[in-house]
Amino acid sequence: MKVLLVGGAGFVGHHLEKALTERGHEVYVADRFELQFRDSRHWTIDLEEPASIEAIIQGICPDCLFHLAAQSSVSRSWQTPDATFKTNLLGSLYLFQAVANHIPDTRFIFIGSGEEYGINCSEQYPFTEASPCDPRNPYAVSKLAAGQILDLLATRYQMKYVHLRPFNHYGPFQREGFVIADFCAQIARAELGCGSRTLRVGNLAAKRDFLYIDDVIAAYCQLAEATVYPNRIYNLSTGKAHSIYEILTLLQAMSNVPISIEIDPKKFRPVEVPVLVSSGEQMFQDFGWKPKYSLKSGLEQTLNWWRGKIQKEQSKDNILPHPDRESKRI
Repeated sequence: MKVLLVGGAGFVGHHLEKALTERGHEVYVADRFELQFRDSRHWTIDLEEPASIEAIIQGICPDCLFHLAAQSSVSRSWQTPDATFKTNLLGSLYLFQAVANHIPDTRFIFIGSGEEYGINCSEQYPFTEASPCDPRNPYAVSKLAAGQILDLLATRYQMKYVHLRPFNHYGPFQREGFVIADFCAQIARAELGCGSRTLRVGNLAAKRDFLYIDDVIAAYCQLAEATVYPNRIYNLSTGKAHSIYEILTLLQAMSNVPISIEIDPKKFRPVEVPVLVSSGEQMFQDFGWKPKYSLKSGLEQTLNWWRGKIQKEQSKDNILPHPDRESKRI
């Protein structure tokens, strides 16, 4: 099967490209590549330019398309809500229209977010796909709006379409700027002596439903290969909420050096969602999917990946000539 990953050069796309290729699929990635990084499988796309999108859709004609591209940082969405909406709403609409116009039989998998639901849940009453949405930040609003228009158009044109709402996921290759990646990177630097042993953190009381990346990828692969394809929304989640404090405590116990914490008010969100947890029962009923990784196991693998990454960066820095020594050469 020919699969196109739009926004596939990021964290999730890295893992999904590898997994689908290993399963024998012909995988293409469209992202904001510089010219020197382009090849027959990697295409440059601009979601704000319909002509750019149409050229890729017509050039590749995928059997299945994952729409992973997004401005996915909640904090950045508060700073630039206009840019967030251009990418997440208009970009999604342009992409969907191109698929509908040229390859309407393609499977279109839109990656939304658990953030779309907002605040109306608790650990006793987790979100389901039938829960009303009340998004509490610009990123979540943009994802909900995009999903609503795509859901409507998919029904109108009878397309093979799924709207996924994955909850917080983490793992190797996730960039800093997300809570678990930040904690692991800072601990890895502290262990090597190239960073502070005091972690500056935000709201530790917030609780989230965390998925390890391998569980997310397993669900995506199942959806790509499914023979039955209901047009509907699916949550991807564990059904369990873990506080940021719990995650930090687990990582502190894994650290090879003592780690202290310092609360930084600047790291608090303007509007905080206290609990975000969901039932993934519908995915299990329709596709047999359920998470396999425990939080502790996922954190261990993520921290070990960051240890290797930071160590490589430090080794590379140590090999580079020192500027003072270079200036003395004749």
